[in-house]
Amino acid sequence: MKIERTEAIVLHTFPARERDKLVVFLTPDHGKRKGWAYGARSIRNRFGAALEPLAKVRIGYIEKENDEVVRIESVDLVRSLFPAQQQLVSSIAATYIAELVDTFAQTEDPAELIYRLLDRTTEALLGGASPMAVVAYAEIWILKLAGTFPSAKTCIECGSTLTRPLRFDARLQGFICENCATRDADLLSNDVADELDALLRVPVAEFAARDAARSVLFEIRALAGMVRRHFLGHELKSFEVLAGVIGG
Repeated sequence: MKIERTEAIVLHTFPARERDKLVVFLTPDHGKRKGWAYGARSIRNRFGAALEPLAKVRIGYIEKENDEVVRIESVDLVRSLFPAQQQLVSSIAATYIAELVDTFAQTEDPAELIYRLLDRTTEALLGGASPMAVVAYAEIWILKLAGTFPSAKTCIECGSTLTRPLRFDARLQGFICENCATRDADLLSNDVADELDALLRVPVAEFAARDAARSVLFEIRALAGMVRRHFLGHELKSFEVLAGVIGG
């Protein structure tokens, strides 16, 4: 039986039986997959640290017809998240981003852009970038890639070009012009609008290097949270943990 080999990033692992692990991993070409890593919990296992969450690996697996869970045959570590995990905030931010990606990525659906987002944000955390800036970047971009983040260029109601200051209508889940806005629309400061525009244009490392004010990043995250909760109908499990160390 042919072994499929691909680059991947480990999202989560779960203990199974006495010696095994169930591994959830993301690939650029085959989307999110689940695989059995037999013997991965034994003292002398052949996978070593390659199955740690958010490890970037080269993985080989065998897929049987009509079986959603593959069998993992080999895993070679490309990049470990271990250095970033020594910092509490970076470690929790990484866990949160992994859950974010796991929630929005689809099984067996090509996910090159989502994979690239996870790869670059993980790399930024390893490079010492501000965890709050990296999280804000990931939150907005995962919504954009999922097609749920509204355009900040045109009014969701009439289609006219938006001008500053930006206004967001929670009822319509979109940005709205001054003429269509009601008193319930949330007003975004120009500083927030500028950073949101930059976030959507530049790589994550460049965005983090802008060193945006904490209050501005908080506003961007609040906007992302509003859109995400409306779309999912619930909040992510690790949100409160992250809020406890990075701010709500």
